[in-house]
Amino acid sequence: MRGLPSLLTGSVWPLSATALLLLIASFGLLTYGASRNIERIQPLKGHLTYVVAIEQAAGDVRTQRVNLLEAEDGYLDPGSFDALLQQLHELAASDAYRMDTTPASIEHALKQLVQFDGYSPVPLDTASSALRGALNQELLAHEILLSAFQSGARRELFIAFGLAIGLLLISALLWARVRQRVLRPLHNLSSQMTLLARHDFSELPVEETDPMLFPMIQKYNLMVQRLKKLEQAQKLRQDSLTREVRSATYMLLQQQRRLSQAERLGAIGEVAAGVAHELRNPLTSVQMALENLRQDVQGADLVERVEMINDEVKRATRQLNQLLDQARQRPEVPVMLDVREECESLITLAAYQLHENVSIDSEVTEKLRCLLPHSQLRQMLLNLLLNAGQTLGSNHGQILLQARRQEQMLEITVKDSGPGFSQAMLETGIQPFCSWRAGGTGLGLVMVRRFTADLGGELRLSNRNEGGACVTLRLPYKEADD
Repeated sequence: MRGLPSLLTGSVWPLSATALLLLIASFGLLTYGASRNIERIQPLKGHLTYVVAIEQAAGDVRTQRVNLLEAEDGYLDPGSFDALLQQLHELAASDAYRMDTTPASIEHALKQLVQFDGYSPVPLDTASSALRGALNQELLAHEILLSAFQSGARRELFIAFGLAIGLLLISALLWARVRQRVLRPLHNLSSQMTLLARHDFSELPVEETDPMLFPMIQKYNLMVQRLKKLEQAQKLRQDSLTREVRSATYMLLQQQRRLSQAERLGAIGEVAAGVAHELRNPLTSVQMALENLRQDVQGADLVERVEMINDEVKRATRQLNQLLDQARQRPEVPVMLDVREECESLITLAAYQLHENVSIDSEVTEKLRCLLPHSQLRQMLLNLLLNAGQTLGSNHGQILLQARRQEQMLEITVKDSGPGFSQAMLETGIQPFCSWRAGGTGLGLVMVRRFTADLGGELRLSNRNEGGACVTLRLPYKEADD
């Protein structure tokens, strides 16, 4: 009766040596069993590869059958079967089969595929049926091989299980001895590590730890102190970056709104200038007619009335001239721009104003540099991106910004996956205050067209074949001042 208490309270080395002997015995048995299993598993592996090859060939035949059904002219090129025929030749010549009927079935399928004329599905159906039959037979043979393998493995498992029971008993005795000296302090450390993962930087009490584990607990406490300082510094930095990003985003959005308002006012001024120009010509004709009428009329009263009307016409003409002078804008000085950088910057800015379901991508040729008015170009492209994003709304969609050089022209294209332009708009063209989008002002594309025309370029509207709108700007490509 004194043996068990002695094992529980004495040294752990006898128990450790016994457990080690059982472990070595178990390892030797497992090694022996593993070597035997490797020898027995090679035929299984080869046969499984053979079965997979038959299944792949059958799948390829079914795929070709589907391709024949989907062919528009009902014809499938027999030359596309070369790889499949080569694979069937290799299967027919292989000796990995387990059923005597398998080579004949593969030869039959091979013969049917060779006779395929590109139109009739019968050879494909016959070949598929033959391969399925061979596959089912080989799967049955594979199950027999697996059963034999399992029987041998089961016997070895029983022996290993007996050794494992003995090792388990010795390990239980060893566990009872080690638990008080090692596991309890390690359990406390594990619990504290879990809290550390949740950003709880509490330290372990050193006075309650085992002396053997004291150095490890002390190093853990030092690590926790350092992590706590790093976490505080990281949080402060993250908060600072978040405030800076929000501030920069707010400023950019405010600037964009101001630029958008200025461009709308410019478009309204352009319309007003057009109206003033059209009214000035008939007023000039009326003024000349009044001058002639003044010379022809008799009587002071009629002359006075004609002169009064003429004065009002002159005043209206002066007002129109002043309106035209105010509508004239000073053109922005072109500067050398990196088109790729500008497009990436605009995409970043536009992403803040669009729904999260809308993605924006770019395809811009590298080293694309030319002279362009910086502010106007950014505002026009931003208008196009926002128009496309507002058309998509909260629906899932994509916007693509492309830029490339074609001879002496810079071609910039904005494409989206929305409903596209209406047929009426494509036929009538861009009209001021006429919008195909609910809530639109009808001035966005007018401003883009004016910008393009001022630079000597052109603006094109179209719909994509796969769906969506496409706006193309073609601007003169200037690499230096002329």
